[in-house]
Amino acid sequence: MEHVEEQEMIAHRKQFVIWAGVFQIILLVLFSMCTQYGDSAVASTSKIVNGTVASVQSEVDHLYPFYQDVHVMIFIGFGFLMTFLKKYTFSSVGYNFLIAAFAIQWSMIVNGIVHAGYEGHLDAPISLSITTLITSDFAAGAVLISFGAVLGKTSPLQMLFVVIFELIVYAFNELIGAVIFGAVDMGGSIFVHTFGAYFGLALSRTISKSNKKGHSKNGSSYNSDTFAMIGTVFLWMYWPSFNGALATESQRK
Repeated sequence: MEHVEEQEMIAHRKQFVIWAGVFQIILLVLFSMCTQYGDSAVASTSKIVNGTVASVQSEVDHLYPFYQDVHVMIFIGFGFLMTFLKKYTFSSVGYNFLIAAFAIQWSMIVNGIVHAGYEGHLDAPISLSITTLITSDFAAGAVLISFGAVLGKTSPLQMLFVVIFELIVYAFNELIGAVIFGAVDMGGSIFVHTFGAYFGLALSRTISKSNKKGHSKNGSSYNSDTFAMIGTVFLWMYWPSFNGALATESQRK
């Protein structure tokens, strides 16, 4: 019985490597065909912000610390937060890195296409900037919140498909709420946290079996709680940057 389970695990891992490799190649092709560097890549470029001429380099200098803080939250904060189950303390960190890496890349493409389609210029390349990196981190955060609801129930391959599908829904949800309806959600309470939580609950309800309630693996240990506390502290420390990364003027107060 154990030999059969081991063979199935090896087969699942091989399938994941193949699908992940194919998806990464597709992403590379999409980036080469559909994107271009924004003004942030040219330090000498200037643009008008609130009626005044501002250096693009100063924008990067201003936003990069926020981006780094949010990046730490995504890869360390969420990564160690997901160690709360004793059986998946190590795998959850690895899963988190894989999910976040694919989610950030895929979000740049999907969000760019959805917004370009709404604005009527699908033929224009997607601009990659420091702001794009921050918004992609936000999108990855939504997927990682959903991941917390199905930790221990899904394989890496299944989560890869969740990333692909969820971020498409995320992009349309954010477009409708933030752009069309004009909702102000600076801290991501609506489009990141609430969306990710309810998407995760719906996914968990769909794939869970009723006879699995009270499973012995559904619990924590001293070590798993300690690691989860590390993730909690990182999230708590950098949360102001998450809330204010893309805020302007009085919105940061």
